[in-house]
Amino acid sequence: MMALSASLIFMMEMVGNRAVMPAAFFYGAAAGPVALLVAIHDRTRIGDSVPGTTLVGMFLFGGGVALLLGGYFDALLISEKDSPTILRVGWIEEAAKFVPLLAVALTGTHLTKPAGVALGLSCATGFAIMESMSYAWKSIKQDSAVEAGMVLFMRGLTTPFSHLAWTGLVCAVAFGVWQARRRVVLTSAVTAAFAAAAVLHSLNDGLLILDLPGGVRLFFPVVAAVSYWLFHRATRDLGPAKLPETAPTSV
Repeated sequence: MMALSASLIFMMEMVGNRAVMPAAFFYGAAAGPVALLVAIHDRTRIGDSVPGTTLVGMFLFGGGVALLLGGYFDALLISEKDSPTILRVGWIEEAAKFVPLLAVALTGTHLTKPAGVALGLSCATGFAIMESMSYAWKSIKQDSAVEAGMVLFMRGLTTPFSHLAWTGLVCAVAFGVWQARRRVVLTSAVTAAFAAAAVLHSLNDGLLILDLPGGVRLFFPVVAAVSYWLFHRATRDLGPAKLPETAPTSV
């Protein structure tokens, strides 16, 4: 998908056919998140825990609602992107992504850990793809989309270890608790998971945007590694359902 995105941008630069720009941006923005989704499903089969139409709906509409809420409160509460107020972003956007998931959970349907993680990753993927495409559009300079391609490449590499990992972590903990309690309830574990995701999100954006010494920016991959490690630990108990063993039949 990244190669196809780069090829579309190259063709656009060569012949000036800008009609393919949305497709180029979509493939580039979706490459990283889709790759992680496939890898997680291969490991856990969580995609089988929720009807496909529900997952698609969460991707399209859950991600869109999250972007709507996140965009509104980002503009309201973050005065300048390169100011310390950017450190509020994690608390804003993690809450925005959790709203559609909480709405589903409150109906009492899909109140299991595998379903919650699957829905959370779907919502985060929709949010991340649309956000990456918006950053790509903003980075276009005059008639060239090469810089936009670089933005998509970098976000394609990092998004799986950011938005998907943060939302997946919160959902793994929250839906795990709710599955055990058989109802939506706020506990210290759920609060701690959300706080961890919000802090990691804010650190991630702060390290990228704020005017910091070069040495401090080296902590960016550390934040990404910690984010994915926490997500992996929270989901390590998920796996394909094992078929019951049957006694061998005698001939």
